Amino acid sequence: MTHYHFVGIKGAGMSSLAQIMHDLGNEVQGSDIKNYVFTEVALKNKGIKILPFDADNIKKDMVIVQGNAFPDTHEEVVRAHELNLEVIRYHDFLGHVINQYTSVAVTGAHGKTSTTGLLSHVMNGDKKTSFLIGDGTGLGIPASDYFAFEACEYRRHFLSYHPDYTIMTNIDFDHPDYFKDVHDVFNAFQEMAHNVKKAIIAWGDDLYLRDLKADVPIYYYGFSKNDDIYADNI
Repeated sequence: MTHYHFVGIKGAGMSSLAQIMHDLGNEVQGSDIKNYVFTEVALKNKGIKILPFDADNIKKDMVIVQGNAFPDTHEEVVRAHELNLEVIRYHDFLGHVINQYTSVAVTGAHGKTSTTGLLSHVMNGDKKTSFLIGDGTGLGIPASDYFAFEACEYRRHFLSYHPDYTIMTNIDFDHPDYFKDVHDVFNAFQEMAHNVKKAIIAWGDDLYLRDLKADVPIYYYGFSKNDDIYADNI
């Protein structure tokens, strides 16, 4: 059993990941602001301790998961380095977690959260599937072989992931504080496509996704008969 401390545990992805590690039998705690955030409900329901930020939260033998919103100068991160603890960013840690499963990433400028929620529900109807949804929902099933998760393109964090399969919902100009234009966004998704091990399932009506090149098959879905999988008569 590993003792994890999450710096910024109320973040949507961080909350989900903390729940997963708790479900898998690890000791989990975290710190964040004192103000109410909706993600804390699920954490408290699972008995996961939420602490105010304080360097004294950091103890020997912990693994520190650092939220992407928090700099290396954060007091808890500084203390962790002083104690020579392992400190790993959220996206890098998630990248390690998914390697234990047959993984399905869901990415796109829009629709990631709802698609991941639907996917995890459908997959659990057939096979035990652990999942991470970007709304603060996470479930770790010890006996599961599959892992469905939301993969965010912001700052190219999703390039830390090498999933077996990836669903791409669309490409659009988003996160203008980081991406220069829609072509920069496309280039990030193109890089992600080369990380996928087995297959990509992409929205066929998106012209940018139609231009993707990959080392694995790309199956397009949509409403057109030109798509590999299409809905008709609806």
